[in-house]
Amino acid sequence: MNLQQLDHFLAVVETQSFSRAADKLHLTQPALSRSIQALEEELGGPLLERGKNKTLTALGELALARARRVRVELAELRRSAKILANVEAGTLRLGLGPAPTAMLSVHLLQHMMQRYPAIKVQLSGGTADMQLQELREGAVDALILHRSQVPPDDDLNLDLFPRTSLGFVCRAGHPLEHRRALSFAELRKYPLAASGRAMSNDVIHRLNEYFGNRTHFYDAIQYQSNDVNALVEVVRRTDAVFFGVLQVARTLLDRGELVLLHLSPPLSLSSEFMFVTLDGKTPPPALEKIRDWCAAQMAA
Repeated sequence: MNLQQLDHFLAVVETQSFSRAADKLHLTQPALSRSIQALEEELGGPLLERGKNKTLTALGELALARARRVRVELAELRRSAKILANVEAGTLRLGLGPAPTAMLSVHLLQHMMQRYPAIKVQLSGGTADMQLQELREGAVDALILHRSQVPPDDDLNLDLFPRTSLGFVCRAGHPLEHRRALSFAELRKYPLAASGRAMSNDVIHRLNEYFGNRTHFYDAIQYQSNDVNALVEVVRRTDAVFFGVLQVARTLLDRGELVLLHLSPPLSLSSEFMFVTLDGKTPPPALEKIRDWCAAQMAA
């Protein structure tokens, strides 16, 4: 067994195809098949069902978990050597979900410029699945995602941030601004904007219960976007109503350009995000401080 065979196995699992894996590895498909077969012979059994979806066998599941750890450890050895040589000590790579992007990115960049001007910062987005893969491949150092998007995999370290409040927001002067007993029928008169993909089932259930058993809140969301700042800006300019993390609209709320709709009886909802790192990986020197700073921002 060698590291190259493990890399070949991981490529097949992650691409779900021998042909795509061969292209990714710049190998011929027969050469890749021979490498996988040699690994199976050494381990004493098949790793993959040779069907269309390349389903893992029980041995394959075990090998996948260990192969991922070997890849992480090898990448970490290389990275630690570079950090000790002071080559990458000044780089921070952080993946953000849609709401964390809206809440943190501008203020985080300003904070880094002021407090850590020598550190190179790379912020990235994308789907949760894509970002988790980038974390495992070493393309990012950490992720900030909604807790509903993070699987309880044993190769992930999960730190919960303080809960952040959710609510309804509209522009100043909106017809609903001074209402205190808002019904779902009244709310439905105006377009509803929300980053619904990151909304937990618990929040949806509680909204349905609050507005009535026949409410289907998720279906009522007319505008969704991974760019949460764009949704907030549309609400500022139109009669649309935003539902989501209030922190993303904090600046405009403080200016009075947006207002929080106060429901009666009060509806207390919150959301929770996670700081996700890879188990066994040495973090960049500034990462722990940045995690604590992000947590403080979300709790504000």
